[in-house]
Amino acid sequence: MKRKIKKQTITLIKRWAILIFALVLVFVICVISVKPFVFTYAKSEAETIILNAANKAVLNVIEQNNIKYNDISIISRDDSGTITGIEINVEKINLFKSSLSNEISRIVAGKNKYDLNIPIGSLWGNEYTTGYGPKIKFKMQLTETAILDFESRFESAGINNVLHQIIIKIDVNVSILMMGCTDSFSVSTTAIAAQTIISGEVPDSFTNVVEQPNNDLADEVFNFGDLG
Repeated sequence: MKRKIKKQTITLIKRWAILIFALVLVFVICVISVKPFVFTYAKSEAETIILNAANKAVLNVIEQNNIKYNDISIISRDDSGTITGIEINVEKINLFKSSLSNEISRIVAGKNKYDLNIPIGSLWGNEYTTGYGPKIKFKMQLTETAILDFESRFESAGINNVLHQIIIKIDVNVSILMMGCTDSFSVSTTAIAAQTIISGEVPDSFTNVVEQPNNDLADEVFNFGDLG
């Protein structure tokens, strides 16, 4: 009798083990099959987070430091009022870059983990089920490295008027960590750091040299001749 009960117990344990193994196997297969879609969804969500962080960081840095056009760009004129040069304050630009990079990192790191809620119907990649069903919550972590650069842009703003904009070019390399895996991608955006209307006669073409340490070559060329 005891031997029979023991045999039934062993059989029951084996059946439960097989059932649990089968369920785990099905779960793993499901995870593997939906992982590409989840990461695609995560990239889209992460891109929005990064772009919002970059835009917010620009506003914060400009507001906190009260940055104006004349702080980073100085226009020179001769006695007749003709523009003879535009000097970019390299030191202020570099400080701006550093502050902006730190601010983007601070905003992104403000959350240890971000929630990603995906309707279960969307996981199957079927157009008829996308967006339907209860949402499954995933957790994702983001790390980023921002690469910043500045450029000048000139546009005609009427007779003897030129709009000068100093544009921030922001390239962010992003890494996503979720579901035990990582993926990387890049996000690029631009923002206006400062702008002003330059009034007065300007030459057809104009070259401005900004000297960098250990570099005697022209760093920036501003050409008014292209303005229509």
